[in-house]
Amino acid sequence: MTVRPEVPADTAAIEDVTRRAFTWDDGRAENAMIGAFRASADFRAEWSLVMVQGGMIVGHGMIAPCDLHGGDADQPRRALLLGPMSVAPEHQRQGVGSALVRGLLERAQSSGEALVVLWGHPEFYPRFGFRPAGDHGLLPETPAAMAYPLQPDLSAYAGLELPR
Repeated sequence: MTVRPEVPADTAAIEDVTRRAFTWDDGRAENAMIGAFRASADFRAEWSLVMVQGGMIVGHGMIAPCDLHGGDADQPRRALLLGPMSVAPEHQRQGVGSALVRGLLERAQSSGEALVVLWGHPEFYPRFGFRPAGDHGLLPETPAAMAYPLQPDLSAYAGLELPR
């Protein structure tokens, strides 16, 4: 298996994997989010990774800049949002998602940003160092809202809310 940045020819395969991974709405919301991130002026292909096995894309994940609002901040503060993450159902629980998360966090480390946030499964992401957003002073305080610090002092982010 190989992890690499997406290329334009991967679009249809990424949409298919996402559709199959998010069965409750056929991946519509997640594919719309992926499309919006790609259309953003901040999009970097190296922040959108695919897992390839046997010439087929079996997983996809991305990070993208986002703004956190609220608290005492006059201006929003920038962070990175991890997701959506999609793994083809027949390849789940085989290390595909883990390899993608590790690759994305490596890229995030060199981004210059202070924080990676996500909405995700509270039993999967803590193994990579994600903790509940509330542990870092972020909102909302719910198990699915998580954060991964890229710098030690996140006090400027206290009271800010993760994007939905």
